[in-house]
Parts: sequence; C-alpha cells; structure tokens
Amino acid sequence: MSATSSGDQRLTIFKELQRRNVFRVAVAYTIGAWFIAQIADLVLNNIGAPDWVIKALFLLLGIGMIVALIISWAYEITAEGIKRERDVIRDESITHLTARKLDYVTLAAVMGVIGMFVLQQSANDQPATGTAPGSAASTSEAAADAGKLDARSIAVLPFANRSNRDEDLFFTDGIHDDLLTQLAKIRDLKVISRTSVMQYRDTDKRVPEIAAELGVATVLEGGVQRAGQRIRINAQLIDVATDQHIWAETFDREMTIDNLFDIQTEITRQIVTAVKGQLTTADQQAFMGAPTQSLEAYEAYLRARNLLTSSGYNIDKYEEAQPYVEQAIALDPNFALAHLLLAEIHGQALWMGYDMSPQRQRAAHDAIEKAAAVLGPDSPDMLAAQSEFLYRFERNYPASLDALLQALAAMPGDAFIWDKLGATQRRLGLWDEAVDSMLQSFDLDPANVSSLALAAETLLFMQQWSRVEDVLAMAPERFRNDADLAASAAMLPLYSRGDVGAARERFANVRPDIGEDYVITTTEIPWYERDYAGVISAWDRPEIRKFAAISGNDHWLALNVMLAYRHLGETSEADRLLGELAREMAMMDRDVHAGFLAYELSWFAEVLAWQGKKSSAIETAEEATRILSLDDDKFEGMYPLTVLCRVLAISGERDRALDLLAQLIDQPSGFVRWALYLDPRWDFFRDDERFNELIRPENLEQSSHAQGSST
Repeated sequence: MSATSSGDQRLTIFKELQRRNVFRVAVAYTIGAWFIAQIADLVLNNIGAPDWVIKALFLLLGIGMIVALIISWAYEITAEGIKRERDVIRDESITHLTARKLDYVTLAAVMGVIGMFVLQQSANDQPATGTAPGSAASTSEAAADAGKLDARSIAVLPFANRSNRDEDLFFTDGIHDDLLTQLAKIRDLKVISRTSVMQYRDTDKRVPEIAAELGVATVLEGGVQRAGQRIRINAQLIDVATDQHIWAETFDREMTIDNLFDIQTEITRQIVTAVKGQLTTADQQAFMGAPTQSLEAYEAYLRARNLLTSSGYNIDKYEEAQPYVEQAIALDPNFALAHLLLAEIHGQALWMGYDMSPQRQRAAHDAIEKAAAVLGPDSPDMLAAQSEFLYRFERNYPASLDALLQALAAMPGDAFIWDKLGATQRRLGLWDEAVDSMLQSFDLDPANVSSLALAAETLLFMQQWSRVEDVLAMAPERFRNDADLAASAAMLPLYSRGDVGAARERFANVRPDIGEDYVITTTEIPWYERDYAGVISAWDRPEIRKFAAISGNDHWLALNVMLAYRHLGETSEADRLLGELAREMAMMDRDVHAGFLAYELSWFAEVLAWQGKKSSAIETAEEATRILSLDDDKFEGMYPLTVLCRVLAISGERDRALDLLAQLIDQPSGFVRWALYLDPRWDFFRDDERFNELIRPENLEQSSHAQGSST
C-alpha cells in the first residue's frame, strides 16, 4: 500500500468519525462526566461515604466513555429510532441534525461547568463552617475587624469527623491536637489553643464571626476520614479579611504513621508559608516526625489524651486514661510521648491529693527518664514534663522556671506553657511577671477562662484591687459565672471595701463545683456574714465534701465546723469535734508530700492551741513554716506563717503575734485588713487595741462600717 493511499484511508476514517459524531460524543461525555464527578465528590464527602464509592464511580464513568464511543460509532439515531449504522441508507442519515443536538448538549454541559465553578467560588466566599447566614453588615464588620488583626494569627477549627462513626472522633481530635502542637512551635505565629477552638465544633457561626471572637486573621478548616487502610484529610486556609481561600488541598493516602505526620507537616508548611511568607530554619526544625512506628500504640495514646482534654479537673479522667497510656507503652516501649503522659497522670494524682505516696513520685521519675532516653534533654516536650516534675514533686521552682523558659523558646505559641510559667513565677514572688504570663496564655486561649481567673486571683492576692476589676472586665459575658472567676469577683468587694452583701450577690448564681476557689468562697462568705449555721451547712454540701475527700482537706473541713459550733455556743459539740480531730491528727502520716504535710501541721497546731496545749501548738506551727517556708514559696509559704500568727494569738503570745501580723499584713498572699476586721474567728483578739489599730482598713470611714463595729 502506498503512502498516499494510507493517508487517504486515515482521512476517510477521520471524516467518518466526524460524520458519526464520535468526537462530539467524546467531548459532551467528558464534560458531563466531569460535572457528575464534581457533584458526586461533594455529596459523598459530606455524607462521609467510604473511598471505594467514589473510586467505583470514576471506574464506571471511564467504562461509560468506552461504551458511549462504541455506541456512537456503531449506532445512529434516525427518524425511526436507533439503528445500527450499517443498516442506515446514507441519503437518509440525519447525523447532521444529531450533531446540532449534541452541540446544544455540550453547550449546556459547559454552562453547568461554569455554574459549578461559580458555586465553588461562592462557597469559598462563604465557607461551610455553619449554615446560618449572617447579615451583610455583620460580615463586613467582621472583615473590617480582621484587617486590624495581626496577620500572623490563626485558629484551627475542630476537624470534621467524616467517618460518620462516633468511635473515630478521638482519632480526628488527635490529628487536630497534633497539628496545633506543631503550629505552637512556630515563632511569630499566634495560634489559638485547643480549648478555645473546640467550642466551635458543629457551630452555625460563620468564619468571620468566629475569627472576630478569637481575634485572628486566618482560619483553618478541615476534615478527617478513615476507611479501612486509607486516610483522607482535607484542609482549607481562609483569609478572614477577604473571606477567600488562601490554600486548600485534600490528602488521600494509605493509613500509616509516617503518612499521618507527613500530611500534618505539609499542612503546617502551607500555613506558615501563607501566613508568614517564608519558612525559616527554625520553622523547619519545628516539624515533627512520627512519635512511634506503631499505629495501634498511637491510637491508644490518642484515646488517653482525648480523655485528659475533656472538661473538668478531676481524678476520674486520669484514672480512666492511665490504662490506655500503659497499653501504648506496652505496644511500643520507646514511645516517649506516652511515657510523658504517664508522668503527667502520676503528677496529677499527687497534686490532687488522690495518691501522695512515694511510689507515685518514683513512677513519674521513671517515666520521664525513659522518655529522656528517646527524646534527649533539650526536647521542648521533655523540658515541659521536667518542669512539671520539678514543680509538683520537688517544689524546685527556680529549676522549674528555667526548664519552662527553655521549653517556651521552642514552643512560643503554647498557651499551657505560658499558664504554667505564670504559676511558677507566682511561687517565686515574681508577681507582675506571673500576671503577664497568665494573660498571655489567655490571649492564646481566649475561651479557657481559667488563665484569666488565675490572673484575677493573683492580683487579688497582691491586693491590687483596681487591676482585679480590669482583668474581670476582660471576661466575655458568657464566662461571668465561671466558678473560679466568680470567686475573685465575689471576694473583691469584701477585701477592698468590706462589702459582704456584694460578695454574696456576686456569687449567688455560680454553679456548684468541686474546684478549690469555689469551695473556699462558698465556705468563707458565711463567716463574714456571721452565719455560723451557714458555715456548717456549706461544709455539708456534697460537692464540698467530695472536694475535701479527694484533696485530703478533711481536717480543714472539721476544723471550720468545730469553730462554727463554738461561735454558736454549742460547746459540747465543739469539744467533741476538737477531741476527735486531735486524736486523728496526732497519728498523721508524715511520709507524704511536703506541701500537704505543712498544711496538716498548721491545722493540727490550731487544734492544739484551742485545746490549750500552748507549747505543742506553737512548736507544731513553727515546724510547718520550716517545711513550707516563705523563702522557698512566696505564694503558699505565707499560709503557715499566717496560721503561726493565729496560734500565737490564741496561745496568749500576743506580742509575738502582733509583731508577725505587722510583717504579714498588706503583703502579697498575706493578711487583708478588711478580712481581719470582719472575720469573727479573730474576735478573741479584739479586746487588744493594738490589734484593732493594726488591722484598721484605710477606707473604713468611707464604708458602711464607719459607724458600726466589726463584731
């Protein structure tokens, strides 16, 4: 066959393909299939369909293309219906009319594609965080506010659990937490912490509203889907000022540990590049690899961590989490982060008074040592855990502070580290620095009101009343009845101007809690009201009895109840309780944590003082001041000194008591004038004018107590 005849044959085949509309069918089918695939991907992704469904659809569409081309070549539409092409007389063919119809179909498909593109752009303009529409005014206002925010600020909203299985939620939250941890290591990037963003799970608020509430310029949304041995993670980064996507991507990979952390690293890389403009060497070093090669160990670890990040500060969740951590370690003995989580559980058991045995301290120490062998001493996670151990077990606050500052240098955006830094600085008497750190923690975690409450409490201990008001004013309205925040709000008018009524009013609507601040405020206000029956009933409330039992404060409870009976004039009951307390506390276990022992000794000293055992009472109180000294702890070290002052006064050593009182009054964490002026537990000392003159509030003449008596 000659080249000319071969070319003519190819031309003939091409013209025949054109005449039979095969090309038009191919174009129309391709556009239509793409349109169907886009809609299917959107729908199936939203309903959490497994990956095999979309893959099967793509396979069917591919097979359909082949079938459509074969049919368009072998068959033809005629006025009498569909016939095989070889049975159609050429002069009767209406392929030219079919071609025109196919052109219309193709044009309609193209219009559909354009419509889909416009719809996607509209979705980008209105991200699907929620379904409730916001007004144009509120959206524009939020966008305007976003323009004033730090461009290097981001909130990573809770990832959607697209598996549609509740049991997978812990895994989705774990991926979200790890991403936040990685981002917190990026310098010059403000990352809102977990507590604050989790409130927006399943919210109907739009992205600009959320960003305005959290004070960020960018927001990341995403979802996680597990299906067999596959993992699919999608993420989109939104610029709040323009309400546009900066970046979006879907990762579909085999379910392995390395793939999980590669995806997290890539998302972090895209965020940092988009928000900061470039990646520094330090940023690159912040990207973390897989902490374990065992997927089962990682999942057990995530289950434990998910329990610990649940609401409430109680020993129950730590007990429930411990078996999961131990399972993770059994599966991978070199899983350093699991060892550190186990050390945290041991530390909290001691700190909450649940288990103060030396075995807990040894277990925590061993867990940290095993983690250090893997991570090295300079790892930020290692430094943070080491700081916790030094703080909780050894009460070595200078060393704890040093470890925290090193950890903070590597994780400057970690709200938890800022919070712990503030607590540690307070122990060292760095009061102003402590408040600054607590407020920095709140800035990174604006829905975690505990940091704000801690700052208010610290300023209350510093007796800086106007600054307490300023911090309280920072709390969003929805947090005004938070127990810890309300405790400071209630005690402020009492301590600053002797207004007991305002204290009661401010604390009236607080929900019962087993937190220490709630317990102290609930049981102290009746004393200032001179409602002794109220003191007894307050200590009998179930949540307060639970706090006393868990924290090891049963003797503090009994001491206050005994004093209330004394003030009621029921001396027989008071003496009975006093005797029981004395016998029980005489057999106290001294092989406990030093801080708890100092408190127990202080309470025992007051019991002895009320029994008239002067020398034993003073000796016991002085022992407590040596165990928990002001030199070692500027915050709690003040408490044994205040009890010693009281024991001296009860025991008749008034000169020594007044000298010590003069040193402690108006000092941070020391005596407050209005508290001493109003507290009936000091009535035994009011026959001494030196005491009355020393405790006289400076603003007494401007108060409602100006013409009355504190008794």
